[in-house]
Amino acid sequence: MLFNSTISDRGWGCGYRNCQMLLSSLIAESNQASDDASDEVGGGNVTGAANRFPRDKVPSIRALQEMLELAWRDGYDKDGAEQLKHRVTGTRKWIGPTEVYCILAHIGVQANIVDFHCRTARDGTHPALFSWVVDYFTENASQMETPAPLESNAGSVAQSKSTRFVAKHPLYLQHQGHSRTIVGVELTETATNLLVFNPDINIDVDLSGAVRLSRFRLPLHETRRTPQFQILYVDNDLASSGNVEISRFISSTRVP
Repeated sequence: MLFNSTISDRGWGCGYRNCQMLLSSLIAESNQASDDASDEVGGGNVTGAANRFPRDKVPSIRALQEMLELAWRDGYDKDGAEQLKHRVTGTRKWIGPTEVYCILAHIGVQANIVDFHCRTARDGTHPALFSWVVDYFTENASQMETPAPLESNAGSVAQSKSTRFVAKHPLYLQHQGHSRTIVGVELTETATNLLVFNPDINIDVDLSGAVRLSRFRLPLHETRRTPQFQILYVDNDLASSGNVEISRFISSTRVP
């Protein structure tokens, strides 16, 4: 689900909006699971995490701020908490992948961060980033039996006949000054595009209520303007994620 920024959070709330998009996917999965499987989500060795998982609805920005402060109090990312002076509730402080990691870890969801720390092509683009994202959405991806349209708060997204839906959670994409959510990839004979939900872009709909897919495309050449990216992704097996102790110290994988 696309969560757009509003007048009250435009310019600083993109991290929270992208966290909401990721949580909407996690909540949808937990609600589709059996009661026993749902009890395992966020459970395991993380004390109290099962009770903190928001199964009923996606938390508001203020609720996410409170969740982050609770994670800090439990010892997650002490350095990051110190940098933000241990307080975000009621403020306009930006958050990024490390803060989203804390929010997710505190509710029992294992997240991982990948740093794309440099451009990987002579023309200044990031093909390594695109290759990683394509692998994420295509490797070991089970196709959904009952495809559902990509949704935004403006309407359904128009798709081509070649669209495939896979059971993978979206990716949190961070770069300097902004974050977005990658919901898939478009592979053609001539190009690869990332399909991205941007909380700062209001989506126009046509008379049928469909949104053109072109509004969501991020082509490779547009990455030239950005020297570095970060991606946060979650374990797609939430039951297994809940059965491991989640580190309170944040690390990342560098690519290349």
